[in-house]
Amino acid sequence: MIELEINNQTIFRVSTKKIISLLSLAQKQIKQKGQKNISLAFVSPIQIKKLNKIYRKKDEVTDVLSFEDDGASPELGEIIICVIRAQKQAREFKHSLEKEVLRLALHGYLHLSGYDHVKENEAVEMEALEEKLMHKFYAKN
Repeated sequence: MIELEINNQTIFRVSTKKIISLLSLAQKQIKQKGQKNISLAFVSPIQIKKLNKIYRKKDEVTDVLSFEDDGASPELGEIIICVIRAQKQAREFKHSLEKEVLRLALHGYLHLSGYDHVKENEAVEMEALEEKLMHKFYAKN
């Protein structure tokens, strides 16, 4: 089960129900058991750039960051999404902002669940899983 705490520092409004539904679908697909608590924050480009510089040593705006918890509790971690960046990407991909935010939340969740895209084979696997889950989610909704 997914428990979601949202910290929205923007004017963007999102359906918590849809995010929980998508992440629960992912949890089931990757066979992750138990309750998972996730903190999800929506921030400005300035805020995410600052975090990206501190934690990844990259002085640039990014779309999503994820930070794992220490594993001592049911906390899975934190996902931080830059809504302005998501809006730009939604236009590029020709889909809604809501769909892009859902995709980024899923991407962050997969990172928190141990998936990565540093190596090409990992990137292919993670991208395929994201696409599969998004397709399943939208087929149901």
